[in-house]
Amino acid sequence: MSLHRLLGFRAAVPDPDALAAFFGELGLTGDADAGWAGSDGGGAVAVGEAPYRRLETVTLGCTDEADVATIAERLGAGGAEVVVADGAVTVRDPISEVRFTVRPAPPESTPAPTSLVLPNAPGATVRANRRALAVESGPRPPRRLGHLVIGTPDPAATRNLLVDGLGLKVSDEVDGFIHFLRCSTDHHNVALVHSPVPLLQHYSWECDDLDHVGHTGTALLRTDPTRAAWGIGRHFAGSNYYWYFRDPSGSFLELYSDLDRITDDAEWEREGRTEFGLEHIANAWGPAIPTEFVVPADLAELEAARVAGG
Repeated sequence: MSLHRLLGFRAAVPDPDALAAFFGELGLTGDADAGWAGSDGGGAVAVGEAPYRRLETVTLGCTDEADVATIAERLGAGGAEVVVADGAVTVRDPISEVRFTVRPAPPESTPAPTSLVLPNAPGATVRANRRALAVESGPRPPRRLGHLVIGTPDPAATRNLLVDGLGLKVSDEVDGFIHFLRCSTDHHNVALVHSPVPLLQHYSWECDDLDHVGHTGTALLRTDPTRAAWGIGRHFAGSNYYWYFRDPSGSFLELYSDLDRITDDAEWEREGRTEFGLEHIANAWGPAIPTEFVVPADLAELEAARVAGG
């Protein structure tokens, strides 16, 4: 795979300052222009201002400029209009209205591993006469940006551009409904869902483990309990624990841990990619998916703003 990482994305929202304050509260570092990142660095979220929330750009990293040339040629052969400049290739998806850019980038640095703490379990006492260390832990920044989910009026068409043109790989999908795509060893870096209007449905930050998710998420709720959106649960696609929160712009922010890693494409197709149907769209366990996760609370506002050309 010439693609090897998610470098970040840029969103535009009506109140960038409110979103910046939320990111600061979460412990992310950076700024609106350079982008906000987790404690390990990596992909970043840049933020601009617009009359209504929208996703503007997604940037992916490839190995070298030869990859850029190959991707540009493939996109052009498929009929897409591409721009090659400053060593990068950019294509605008007319369906999702997102500009996707691929540019050479060094591999993502390997983070320091998390100390694995085994839990007590029936028949296996590994922590005798001691409290779990996690109860003494506290909230801390997530490690890195993992993925984003794009709402698009035609998920299959956007999927074909990203897979056939840019070279992302399919990890799981229900055709035309939801597509999980990867440009790294993560189960997904970009996912696509159906939406009447293009939007950033949610974006996700990786944590060490479920306790990290829990402590950091709880701190967000202690400040504002109305931020709770969905979770805690465990997804089927990707297998990760999740907890979703409302950000100030109207998108959802996910804290997650224990995501599937795909290091061997053939083995994943043979052993890992099991049947995936509508019964697994939401989760393997956890609360029912909320209506606003499928039909955003601000959908009418977004539709009106787009009609008005705001």
